[in-house]
Amino acid sequence: MTSPSTALIQSLANQGVEVIFSLSGNQIMPLYDACIDANIRIIHTRHEGAAVYMAEAYAQMTGKIGVALVTAGPGLLNAVSALYSAAQSETPLLLISGDAASRLDGRGAFQELDQISVTSPITKFSVRPTRPHDMLPALATALATALGGTPGPVHLALPFDMLSAPHADAPLPALPRPTPSGLSPAQLDRLVTALSTARQPIVITGPQSNQSRQPAACDALSKQLGMPLICLESARGLADTFCGNFPAILAASDLIILMGKRGDYATGLLTPGRIASTTPIIAILTDDQPAPVHDSISINIMRVGSIPAAMHDLASIAPAMDPVWAAQIDEMITSRKPWAVTSDGRHPAAVAASLQTAMRNASQPILIADGGEFCQWIQAGCSAKTRMINGPSGAIGGGICYAIGASVACPDATIFLTMGDGAAGFYLAEFNTAVRNGCSIVALIGNDYRWNAEVQIQIDSFGADRMYGCELDATANYADAAAGLGVHAATIGAGDDLDAALATAMVQDGPACLNILIDSYAAPKFVPLKL
Repeated sequence: MTSPSTALIQSLANQGVEVIFSLSGNQIMPLYDACIDANIRIIHTRHEGAAVYMAEAYAQMTGKIGVALVTAGPGLLNAVSALYSAAQSETPLLLISGDAASRLDGRGAFQELDQISVTSPITKFSVRPTRPHDMLPALATALATALGGTPGPVHLALPFDMLSAPHADAPLPALPRPTPSGLSPAQLDRLVTALSTARQPIVITGPQSNQSRQPAACDALSKQLGMPLICLESARGLADTFCGNFPAILAASDLIILMGKRGDYATGLLTPGRIASTTPIIAILTDDQPAPVHDSISINIMRVGSIPAAMHDLASIAPAMDPVWAAQIDEMITSRKPWAVTSDGRHPAAVAASLQTAMRNASQPILIADGGEFCQWIQAGCSAKTRMINGPSGAIGGGICYAIGASVACPDATIFLTMGDGAAGFYLAEFNTAVRNGCSIVALIGNDYRWNAEVQIQIDSFGADRMYGCELDATANYADAAAGLGVHAATIGAGDDLDAALATAMVQDGPACLNILIDSYAAPKFVPLKL
């Protein structure tokens, strides 16, 4: 007889789910058992937040929905911070959590918690079915919601008594994916007219349509327009070093098209004077994206079913832009502020240069950049066909989890992970997860013994003599810690050969970690980091 747990897991398998990222717990053990017969691989993590981060990276690398499975109470709460990152990065993700038995609601059952009230403000859809026959319809709705419109996370809380009920419905068959709808003829006419009359337009995309996740749509539209697209997916907004001197282009544009990008602070809409009040703005958004609001700038909103479909539609008929303006965009977004060495140690820009060379020597490199000042230097100095950053949420520390998710999704790739010494401490134990799963990861920890991003904020805001509470020190040896978790690891001092160390790390069978001692420098940003 099919159990509810078996029906749910087989339903996921029927949708093409091959892997679930999870940390075990009492209430979800029936689902673990069901994964055996459904041939679904479980990547067992050391923290529930790590499972969600891994599922986020897996989804971004494959285009499929990522699935994370956690237990009730503290298990669910541990996952919530990472769930917020998936929401901000517009990633399709299904979080399944165990829950206290529904028949004991309000009676103080083990790990009882109103989970839906916790996750509803973050997800596109959160539901707790309390009857076995409601479970699979809830799953179908959750999957459709996660993948439809602007992708995002959904949450399915499953009471333990429902999972262990004696009867269950048949598993869901493979659910059809609706044909994505793009721009209507009328919308296309308005866009073509606007582009034809603009001399200096720019097109800004959001995280759901970055170059790594939607390469075909980005390439088609960029090629047709004859100019680069700008993807704003960083928590630093206009101050992100990857975008170069983009603020100068923003100020000079006479038409801004937001292609699936919310009109948030990252676009300059919330910074007075960043965009001229006379500059027309067209926001092409899915039905489930909030409309941008601005007090002094008029924003024309167009609703579509799918941003990638809309990009392909526009690419089919858009006029070519002035090549002089296109060259100016490219020059500004690829420009980098000059930097100078002011001490005898290793400059973070030198690490970026060595890493770029190493990635050129790898057949399938994927770059993962965590947050923090060190990774801003990496973003300024490194490029990769496929990359993932910590995203609009501004959360740091998930880098090792992203690297594992990317490696599980792309087992033949070499994952190059960069993170500062502050970020490295969040999920350091997940290096062991990488070892147990044979992940090909080369991790570079830029170690300057401080939370440098916060130090730079203190210097800018309060003065160099007001740095406080953000120092780290050499008592934490990240190479020794990683080695203790089974990783090939080494500390690279100022006089050591980083290129040789990278070459050695790249040929290891499994993950490697280089604890690179660097000097502390502010990131080479063109505008102040102001929210």
